[in-house]
Amino acid sequence: MISYIKYTDEELTDLLRTGDELAYQELYNRYWDVLLDTAFKRISSIELAEEIVQDIFVNLFIRRESLTIKSSFEGYLKNALKYKVFDVFRSQTTHDKYINEVLKNVNNRSITPEEALQVKELKEKIDRTTQKMPEKCREVFILSRVENLSNKLIAERMGISVSTVEKHISKAMNIIKADFREYHLEVMLLITVLLKK
Repeated sequence: MISYIKYTDEELTDLLRTGDELAYQELYNRYWDVLLDTAFKRISSIELAEEIVQDIFVNLFIRRESLTIKSSFEGYLKNALKYKVFDVFRSQTTHDKYINEVLKNVNNRSITPEEALQVKELKEKIDRTTQKMPEKCREVFILSRVENLSNKLIAERMGISVSTVEKHISKAMNIIKADFREYHLEVMLLITVLLKK
């Protein structure tokens, strides 16, 4: 069996253009961790960083036959990562504006007795859901979403790494999403407000 480890990036790229999956795997192994680390430093979300890097490699394989690399392969990947991160920031800005608008309406509008009852029931459901979380996960989630502490401050307070904080928050959010998957976006935004009260 051919060993691809000794091949240069340029040789592997040439093989990739012919559809060589082992060449693709070698490039993937060489640069996955580097790109993931860079992405995580810029967006502070391990889940999103993994999604971005995975997307870059999927696109790389899809476009392999027409691949044009003017600099180094590493430079090509880092440039692709830069644009992906820009896209994330741009979409988050638009998303945040929409959320802020909805939250403003939720906060400013007087609610009916029926809605007040729904809010009470929602708060109770949130409490039950947070109780399902593992202890450390719940503690991180409350510090993050209720006390509004940064991931760095939570890490310092609990004596754990920032990446561990990220993983706990991600796990907590998955539990929340699973329990509230039948609810609409506006209700999920209301949950965000309730968590801070």
